[in-house]
Amino acid sequence: MPFECIRCGECCSHMGDVHVVKEECGDGRFLMVNRYTGEKHAVRISPKKAHLYPERGIFERWPGACPFLREDPDDGGICCIIHLTRPDICREYRCWRLLILNAAGVRAGRVMERRHLATDDPALQEFWETHIAVIREDDIALWDKRVIGTLMEGGYIVRT
Repeated sequence: MPFECIRCGECCSHMGDVHVVKEECGDGRFLMVNRYTGEKHAVRISPKKAHLYPERGIFERWPGACPFLREDPDDGGICCIIHLTRPDICREYRCWRLLILNAAGVRAGRVMERRHLATDDPALQEFWETHIAVIREDDIALWDKRVIGTLMEGGYIVRT
């Protein structure tokens, strides 16, 4: 299954530490700078999302969020209001390799990068340490297959 964004906003919840608005150019156009690389990128707010720009509620939840991340009251999701002109770092981002849901279908964790588990779920963390961390496999595709099988045997649902 290809990557499908669930619009949770976590990916951009700290990107305000990276992306900074250097200049407001008018008409929904901005010049952003990557604080770490110095790379500059011209962006434009999507006309369909321009009404969301003045809303700043997202920063109460995530003070370090990207300056262009917003909650969309029309559908309840989190969105990027510059999505069509977003920087390359945003275009290349992939949230997770494996998404792990508990038996009720609620997200329990994600496998990021090659083999890093990101979870706040103590049961998944314990299961991982007991059953997954012991898997020794150099081939990442074979490791994924074994991990997915082990998680499913443990009652988890896995999305790739």
